[in-house]
Amino acid sequence: MPRLPRIAVGTIQREAESQTMLWALMEGLRQSGLHVQSFLSQAWFPTCQGLTTVTGLPPRHLDSWLMSPETCRATFVRGAREADLALVHGQYESAVPRGEAGGRLETLCRWLSLPRVVLFDAARADPNVLPERPARIDGLLLDRVADSRQFARLATDLEVLWGVPVLGALETLPGLRAELEAVPHGERPSARLCEELGNRLMQSWRPEQIWSLAVGREFPHVWQELVSIEPAVAKLTVAIAYDEAFNCYFQDTLDLLEQRGASIVDFSPLRDEGLPPATDLVYLGCGHPERYAEALSENHCMKAALRSHLAAGRRVYAEGGGAAYLCQQMETPDGNFRRMVGIFPAAARLKRAPTRPTPIEVTLSEANWLGEARTRLCGYRNARWEIEPVGHLPRFVAEEPYRYDLVGSFRAIGSMLHLDFAAHPLSLDPFFYPRDPQPSFSDPWAAVL
Repeated sequence: MPRLPRIAVGTIQREAESQTMLWALMEGLRQSGLHVQSFLSQAWFPTCQGLTTVTGLPPRHLDSWLMSPETCRATFVRGAREADLALVHGQYESAVPRGEAGGRLETLCRWLSLPRVVLFDAARADPNVLPERPARIDGLLLDRVADSRQFARLATDLEVLWGVPVLGALETLPGLRAELEAVPHGERPSARLCEELGNRLMQSWRPEQIWSLAVGREFPHVWQELVSIEPAVAKLTVAIAYDEAFNCYFQDTLDLLEQRGASIVDFSPLRDEGLPPATDLVYLGCGHPERYAEALSENHCMKAALRSHLAAGRRVYAEGGGAAYLCQQMETPDGNFRRMVGIFPAAARLKRAPTRPTPIEVTLSEANWLGEARTRLCGYRNARWEIEPVGHLPRFVAEEPYRYDLVGSFRAIGSMLHLDFAAHPLSLDPFFYPRDPQPSFSDPWAAVL
């Protein structure tokens, strides 16, 4: 088993912002010639795609709440083995609100034997009293340092009293941070912006010590059968919606589909007039379709193609913004509504005060092609959309507070849960061998055609 160079990077202060330092660190590593794969410590999608700008790769996901230790290690090995360095990031325990559920970076550090690097926000610290030293820490990155004098004093104090090296620092950089804050949710910052952040960090960083931490530990044993995936007998062509409007997917789920023998092809609901040939299953991920509502609404050929796909007995799976696109109407940021595909007799509304996605566990109230009744599903609830029925809308969740978080029509399933199927590889079986209850519906599109 290779060493798999790896580190964990996370905050210890509540409400501390970490993405600026992460982008700077990733850029510095890139400029040093390292190919870096990032991993989020929870299975939901970041509000900004800066890591993709820097590394050229989408971040992958680990989650100690969803995954067993064995599945987590196997997922990590599959995602990291082609990279020079794997970087797992999130919040350490002291930064997590009390009682909050979901995956834990601390747990991943134990399961994966990760060296722990702490992001310390100097602007949030008491200038006269250092916080209590975390129990397990291997290095520090200082963020929002006022000037070189504060950096020298704080670095000296922390190295002496905490007994760990300071690996680098970023100053307050108000202009750069204002540019970063102006990047719309779900969009990528410019390469120029990331390069400038990296250059600022590289003025003070210690790359040799970072690399020494990353290669200093053996990786826990992974059974070979957990890494290999058995191919499916059934053939499957999955059409993935991928463009500016839809681009949030769990990369490990797509990888496992391909490893089991599925053919993955992409298409654009914004620009294409039809689905790829021989499509069995359409997969509509999340994203920001509300920003492109006019173009999506006016692409009548694609909307008709999706309805014809279902009328022919084929399937659609849609999450978050993808599910909103399948509704009769979608709310736009200005509060207006645009007509969408019309598969679900519902309006998709934007939440006025979106929050972080929350981890929930629900029960299927009745069978659908994803699973039998009473099947338990775990995932992170979408923070931005909610479904409001305008007619009879079959729902599949037993728990009343989440009753419209999983809905269906014909063989289309719309989910307001982000489900990382790679967290439980057997949950991909229904993609290849669907349970089909053969529902009997009247024509759901009569009102919108």
